[in-house]
Amino acid sequence: MYALRPAAVYMFDEVTRDERAVRRMERMLGAIGFPRADVIEYSADDLASVMSHAYQVWSPEAVLDPERGPYTRPLVFTMLQLDGERPEAEDLLAGLPEGTNASHVCDLLGWIDPVRKYHEREDDWQKNYVCWPTNDFGTMSGCPHGCQYCGTGKSGPWVAIGVNLEEFMENVVPRVIAENQWQKCFRMIGWGADHIAFEPEYGCIDLYTRTLAAHDRWGYFHSTSPNVEWMADLECKDRLIGVWSATCEAVARDIEPGTGSAVERVEAAAKCQAMGIPVRFKFKPMIPVKNWREEYAEAIEAMCRLTTPESIGFCVIMWNTVESLAAKFSLDLLDEEFVGAARDAAEEMEGVITGPFPHEVRAEIYRYLAAQVRRWDTEVPLYISTESREMWAEMAETLGQRPEYYVCGCSSVSLPGRRLALSKECPHSTYRRLEEEPGGDGSAKDQ
Repeated sequence: MYALRPAAVYMFDEVTRDERAVRRMERMLGAIGFPRADVIEYSADDLASVMSHAYQVWSPEAVLDPERGPYTRPLVFTMLQLDGERPEAEDLLAGLPEGTNASHVCDLLGWIDPVRKYHEREDDWQKNYVCWPTNDFGTMSGCPHGCQYCGTGKSGPWVAIGVNLEEFMENVVPRVIAENQWQKCFRMIGWGADHIAFEPEYGCIDLYTRTLAAHDRWGYFHSTSPNVEWMADLECKDRLIGVWSATCEAVARDIEPGTGSAVERVEAAAKCQAMGIPVRFKFKPMIPVKNWREEYAEAIEAMCRLTTPESIGFCVIMWNTVESLAAKFSLDLLDEEFVGAARDAAEEMEGVITGPFPHEVRAEIYRYLAAQVRRWDTEVPLYISTESREMWAEMAETLGQRPEYYVCGCSSVSLPGRRLALSKECPHSTYRRLEEEPGGDGSAKDQ
């Protein structure tokens, strides 16, 4: 695992009831050289003091401090609460100081969602997203990286790690698979986490792939990490699919502290490919920094030279206004022309989830990136991730895929080998076809 240097480590006292969980924690502590005796144990009655202590020993400013960085973020070892319903916020906060963050309380007590639904059709239609419906798994909350556009990476107070993984794999994963027989591929992603940074000592991916193999399913890791050598020893690595958030060197260096460099991620993917693990890339978020054309062209050349990816996707940074993006990192890092276009379009993009960059800016970027890939690889499927219906209508011919049935990076039905496992329950993506429009007559299917 990463050579973390946490400012403090905490352990929920419930961890001690599970010997396997204790051994997992001690294995991880041993890997980073953190003394077991220095771990601060807490109970449900100690939440206020634990949070106060954590906020004092580490602050978000450390992420960009070369002497400290995101690797000094505290760790919290907790027990995932897998039975019953999460308490309401008012119950969680009862007796705690006013202003206490309910999500932080959930982390400490182990109320980390074991599974979440994403991209349900009606929700994507309302947001004007095109993606694939999915159920994702999570055993931790937080990340060792410091990506400045990510609230967790930028200011998360700790990484909360669920250590009762055997219980999770025995109960949660089989249940979700049984309830969603149509879904063939599942992400172990959350939340705001990068699981492979903690492997092999954490042991999540090993248990996960064994469980998936027993149920004839596949699993994704979604990462910005180069930590992959340990995967060679996985018994069921044939059930694994690697997805990297790809980027250029300038973004990795200036905006994503603690992550692997752009080329390190590609080199890690090449190692996985040599192990027989399918690899895919997603430029998400693509950030138009100064000299972005040269920067991303270089990254794409390395990607296509060193690997044979099953897909390559693009998504210009979105989910922001100009003001909110400026609050995350300096806009001086970005292409001045595109920043100007975003400012000019601020009123037009208000409330639009694909903001702050207007449609024509994003389309220009996608066309350029697609052309760069095609210089080196004429076969790899290209796609745009969580983009608008209008963008798909413009870009489908350039990408060479239809928005209803496209192969992407981490779809619920995107099998190894560039295959889609469509079914009655999931016949196509969340692209909204004419017959699904209110009052639509079904007279045409392609929009």
